Amino acid sequence: MSLLVAGLVGVAVKGRDAGQQKEPIQRFDMLVREDFFSGFAGNAEALERGMRRCEEALAKDPKNAEALVWHGAGLSYSSKKEFMTGNIERGRQIKAQGVQEMNDAVALRPDNVSVLIPRASVFLSAALHVPSPQIAEKDFRIAADDYEKILHLQGPTFVDLPVHARGELLGGLAEAWNGLGDTAKSRGYLKRISEELPDTPYGRRAKEILAGEKKSGPLGTTCLGCHVGTAK
Repeated sequence: MSLLVAGLVGVAVKGRDAGQQKEPIQRFDMLVREDFFSGFAGNAEALERGMRRCEEALAKDPKNAEALVWHGAGLSYSSKKEFMTGNIERGRQIKAQGVQEMNDAVALRPDNVSVLIPRASVFLSAALHVPSPQIAEKDFRIAADDYEKILHLQGPTFVDLPVHARGELLGGLAEAWNGLGDTAKSRGYLKRISEELPDTPYGRRAKEILAGEKKSGPLGTTCLGCHVGTAK
């Protein structure tokens, strides 16, 4: 799951009063994302800890969109265990709740990058693995739309983001549009990756794809170097 694309989110600031120096706000995703990353990698204790922090935040403020989207992402991941153990109906219920929470979070904060990123990443990951072409198309569409909006919201500051953040976002766009069958858009982002991030894992992967024969299936343009000291 390419959730490390959360590194795209800029540092939020708030002004104490007009004309006074702004102070950084501790972002909620910084409090929970490492637990979720570890949890998605199989650390059940870390995932439980991240979910608990979200639940504590939501108990104080049910409209905390960041806590809600991460909690929904956690539920979406947890549903896989139910499916794998044969608890199909239970898995569907948990999955549906997770999707609802992620969608509610985006409805609350539709222009918040730190809310859009987790949902986009979860839906892209789901689309790449779901067996139903119809469901995959819907998931790819949500991911593509979210990633496009994130790119738009980043605007001129995008070029100043870390390599990993830019690579994950552009790679996610290439992957999502490829999944939707829009080869032109997908290749457009691959070319952008190869030009803007030439001597990086992202640029090298993009060049490989552009130089090779078109193949069906995932491109493998996201989660390159996740969790292992990403380039700055």
